[in-house]
Amino acid sequence: MNDFWRFLIGLVKLTLFLGVVVIFYAFQAIYNPAIRSDIKSAAVTIVVYLVIYIMFMAIYGGYDIGKKSKKNVQNSAFINTWLTDLIAFVWICATTKVITSGSMFLSCFGMFLFGVAVQGVLTLVLVRLGFEIYYHATRNTHTIYVVNFDTDQPKMLENIRARAAQIPGDKVVSYTQPWLAEEIEKFENVFLSDIPTEQRRKLVEYCYGRGKNILFTPEISDIVEVTSEYRMFGDALIFASAKTDLTLAERFVKRAMDIIGASILLVLTSPLFLLSALLIKLDDHGKVFFTQVRATKGGKPFRIYKFRTMIESEATKPMQEIDNRVTRAGRFLRATRLDELPQFLNILGGSMSLVGPRPEQMVYIHGFEGNYPEYEYRLRVKAGLTGFAQIEGKYNTTNKEKLMLDLMYIQSYSLWLDLKLLLQTVLVMLKEDSTEGF
Repeated sequence: MNDFWRFLIGLVKLTLFLGVVVIFYAFQAIYNPAIRSDIKSAAVTIVVYLVIYIMFMAIYGGYDIGKKSKKNVQNSAFINTWLTDLIAFVWICATTKVITSGSMFLSCFGMFLFGVAVQGVLTLVLVRLGFEIYYHATRNTHTIYVVNFDTDQPKMLENIRARAAQIPGDKVVSYTQPWLAEEIEKFENVFLSDIPTEQRRKLVEYCYGRGKNILFTPEISDIVEVTSEYRMFGDALIFASAKTDLTLAERFVKRAMDIIGASILLVLTSPLFLLSALLIKLDDHGKVFFTQVRATKGGKPFRIYKFRTMIESEATKPMQEIDNRVTRAGRFLRATRLDELPQFLNILGGSMSLVGPRPEQMVYIHGFEGNYPEYEYRLRVKAGLTGFAQIEGKYNTTNKEKLMLDLMYIQSYSLWLDLKLLLQTVLVMLKEDSTEGF
């Protein structure tokens, strides 16, 4: 993509950003003289809105046109805008006299809702425009997929073949082809999937030297490298990967956040607990809860609590690709992730955390370790309700892909990352494919 197309996409992003801010202020100023009476009041209102909006963009992502799907970009933009609108509206009501006048408050609230609707339309139009520009700019940019047919994940190969079939000009080849270098010269993008380390290093250096865009699937060494910090050893550049165990202070803060967060969420979701239990009982009159032994930190077993989503006599058997054992209520609970709510009890009990790798069944732990010895590394931290793998993956995301996402979390841990992932969990509810494969 050349600079002209990048400029156009940047212009669309800037227009959307400024448009959202202007719409909010303009609609609130119509019935609220306190924020339009002087330049200072207007400036303070706009600055407060910008600070909140930028904060949520740091959490949910900016307008990542071309990096994420159109649906994900739209959802992130909606959440950024709506949360900012709500907080800014509450702040305006608290700092002006709007709340003391019932008629004025209703008018301002009505304009607030109208403004949200206009912002939503603007977001849909400009995100779509941004993607149309991106598609136009990259329509003649083709990708060669260099894969390892012997060891590559079947699902990855399926996705690669489907992608290549959808875009005329894309091509899938084996990394063992003797004419590979000549073939790579014809493409701008090179996607490397599950290539042995030494061969991948040579291909990356070859592609880098020829100015190709390089994409590749990660291995454990890549996770360690990307989460390392650089240091100088004398006059030599080195990468340093710190030990991943949490400090005493980090463990204390994380546990306190788990207790406070789970307690608040239990209270807030109590109506959903009652609704879920009612749906299960009305569906087949069976038990409301399902329990199963799972593994947490250090491989320690614990009993996880979930709302039952399968036929009672079949619930302990392994999942299948197409599973008729899921009840009608269970399909709804899984699609909305309400079946996970009872795990707040596990978090209060200390066997789970709000954020961390998903707890696997004990019977699968050693099986996964057989295929991926690195799998035991994800047991270095407490199992969690949400995390990278839960937000970015799906029910049928491969074990290796989940492992890489979990290791990214473990290597990158911080309190800010936990807060960010907790807030990002709402995006899972809006992803149409998040429950694909259950």
